[in-house]
Amino acid sequence: MNPLQSFLNYTIFDHFSILSLLLMIWLMGIIVQTFRFFVQFKKIESVFNVLDRTSIKKKVSDYLEIDARFDYPVWIADSIPFPMILGFKKIILIPKINLEKEQTKHIILHEIEHLKHKDNFIKLFLNILLIIYWWFPPVYWLCNKIQLVLEMRVDKKVTQDLSELGVTKYAETLVKVQKALLSKTETTFSQLGISSTFYINDGTSTLYYRIEYLFNQNYKKSTNALLILIILSLPLISNSIVLEPFHKAPFNENNYFHNSELESSYIIHHKNGTYTLYFNDETFELTEIDPIFKDLPIIEE
Repeated sequence: MNPLQSFLNYTIFDHFSILSLLLMIWLMGIIVQTFRFFVQFKKIESVFNVLDRTSIKKKVSDYLEIDARFDYPVWIADSIPFPMILGFKKIILIPKINLEKEQTKHIILHEIEHLKHKDNFIKLFLNILLIIYWWFPPVYWLCNKIQLVLEMRVDKKVTQDLSELGVTKYAETLVKVQKALLSKTETTFSQLGISSTFYINDGTSTLYYRIEYLFNQNYKKSTNALLILIILSLPLISNSIVLEPFHKAPFNENNYFHNSELESSYIIHHKNGTYTLYFNDETFELTEIDPIFKDLPIIEE
């Protein structure tokens, strides 16, 4: 790691290293992402203000029998792009589309499960990850995959007590909703630029995997065997290579001599306990005899 450390410690100007530059860029990115985070919350507040004036307001109990604890408000409006939970408000948002009573019930049950499992707080955690690790591309991939996992988990909860026919009808509801929403282009969300990381939605990007999972509950996406082999090999390979720092030995001609030059050398042992080395017509004061001089003749003063 020495080349990397040397690169990071390289001074650009006046004790300002490349590492300091990278940390400064990281911090600036965090500040920008945090600012965008709060801007999104302001936009979400604007969306709710618009929907408060324009939407049809219902409650879950208007569609199905439900425990009073989960009798959430249900807002229906043409400007809503798809069924969702937005921000931290416990309000179910549904687009204004023609659905049968049972299909509307499926949608509402789905959104109730999101609220029960506090999936909106999981999305908050993901947003915090994006703020801190904005420079790390795999974090964005992780957020997309967690969105898929959240949807699959809720689908399983909603359909766990349904018959095979009931699961099929639930899947038909998902498809019908997506078809009905394809014609929607301009919504309050698209106009205000609300980021998808701030709401839990049932968008088309996850539809295929969700339906696949509904009909095959043990559905797994296999990872490439070669990729697994490479990942497992990395720890072994990294431990088989040892990197050591290289330092060129300082050269000073006075510090080096040939063994043949010692043949005419000798040491004087003084009465005060010190030593004097006579070597090549030069003298060196010693406090003790170095092992390399142990074979030289010693003359007592």
